[in-house]
Amino acid sequence: MNNATTHARQLIQAIDAIAATNGELANLASHQRSAIAAMRHEDIHAIVQKQKLVGHTLADAEDKRRQAAKDLTQSLGLHASTDIQDLARALGTIEPTLGQALLDAATRARHAIIDCQRQQGVVHAAATSIVAHLDGLARQVLAHLNKAGVYAATGAIAPARIPRGVDIVS
Repeated sequence: MNNATTHARQLIQAIDAIAATNGELANLASHQRSAIAAMRHEDIHAIVQKQKLVGHTLADAEDKRRQAAKDLTQSLGLHASTDIQDLARALGTIEPTLGQALLDAATRARHAIIDCQRQQGVVHAAATSIVAHLDGLARQVLAHLNKAGVYAATGAIAPARIPRGVDIVS
């Protein structure tokens, strides 16, 4: 069963890498939210570039997790769709500390993923709010600048109005 313990350690390492990268993404999202609030475009761009790199690291960790889980289930003689609880239980019969370590790693990853999703949701809401605000400002400017009546009071193109010329007098 030495093979199973090696695969188990690889799986735990891959899951910990997933937790760490999600933690890093959550941290970047927090910085991104601050940069968006302050409208620091250079910082936002730098953060997006870092997020891309961390995203690649996360994808690599996920590939390693998938392979390690496959190898572990095969070495334990379990079905490929075995869940983490059953995998930890089967591993615990061989080496109890590894079974618990697998469950602990999965818990850390779950919490990191949830935190990352929450932080990214806040950034999405902030960005959506700013875009809506800028759109509203643009509509107001268009509505006030247009003397020909092409735009409605909201700044949208007025319904059933067809521009027939340009007012160059006023």
